Amino acid sequence: MINMIKKALRAGISLRRRALERACADDVRGVLNGQAIEFLDVGASGGIIPRWRPYREDLAFTGVEPDARSIPALVNSAEAKVFRGYEIIPFGAWSRNGPVNISFTRKPMCSSHFMPNRAFLSRFPQIERFDVVASNEVDCRTVDDLLASAGKSVDFIKLDLEGGELAVLEGATKTLQMCMGLHVEVCFQSIREGQPLYADVQCFLGSRGIEFVDFVALMRWERRSFSGPGQAIFADALFLRSPENLLSIPSAGILSPAKARVYLAILLIYERYDLAEKFLELLNERNVALSQSENAACMLVVKRRKASFDRRFRLVAMLGRMFSRFAGDNYGLHIIY
Repeated sequence: MINMIKKALRAGISLRRRALERACADDVRGVLNGQAIEFLDVGASGGIIPRWRPYREDLAFTGVEPDARSIPALVNSAEAKVFRGYEIIPFGAWSRNGPVNISFTRKPMCSSHFMPNRAFLSRFPQIERFDVVASNEVDCRTVDDLLASAGKSVDFIKLDLEGGELAVLEGATKTLQMCMGLHVEVCFQSIREGQPLYADVQCFLGSRGIEFVDFVALMRWERRSFSGPGQAIFADALFLRSPENLLSIPSAGILSPAKARVYLAILLIYERYDLAEKFLELLNERNVALSQSENAACMLVVKRRKASFDRRFRLVAMLGRMFSRFAGDNYGLHIIY
């Protein structure tokens, strides 16, 4: 009986989640009005990240993936056919053009230029994931060169390079001038020897007008498991241009009506409704990018979605207060979204 109830609850929650995703996907498509989001995935072996899966039909997807073991599965997957456009570039990305040594690990998604820091990793389970099974030089190019050769531009970048995120960004300085946001895996601990950490990535992007907004996922490791509490090891971090920054660089051509719609869509996907409202207010004040009627229609979508989000946020806040009263002042719930 208990198992049946659990199963029914899981099914109900799953249906509710899919309904929310479909509703948001419909609103994003309406805001885009036929425009595709140019999405760059550097380190594409795991497929599109769950956050972006409901919006695949509106994505022109370009993946950069050096591990030949992963490419056939990506290109031939059923998912690849769902995107507006789909291409995998079989190169590594780095701060310079030329060969870069990559240590391929037993688990492909753990492969990296940086050698595993086994002294640190040995404190935790499943260190065998990081066993180096091969080491080869991979032909790498900068993101700027890869995109120029392919004739592509980028609106949003996802980076998951197992420590190589900063090196890729250093080779993407031209691309970042037109980029509106990034979803970057960042490390707080040296999982690999000599790898850059979160502060290095934040400083680099911040100096180029792309601000840290929030962590959208946070991973902690315990000494005997990877679930629950423990030491903060890495996170997925959201970086965005602010509305004010976006409006300050019209000479770059980033504030066309199409780009304004893409920026709004990104804010909806990450549920950053305060930024979306501010952006539309600034567009209206300056009478740029969108007509007044288009602006008003987009604002209605933003306010409707914000109202739905606020209800869920208030519920979590209420649960947090109840939990704090029960567990003590040292505890609380924090929504990661």
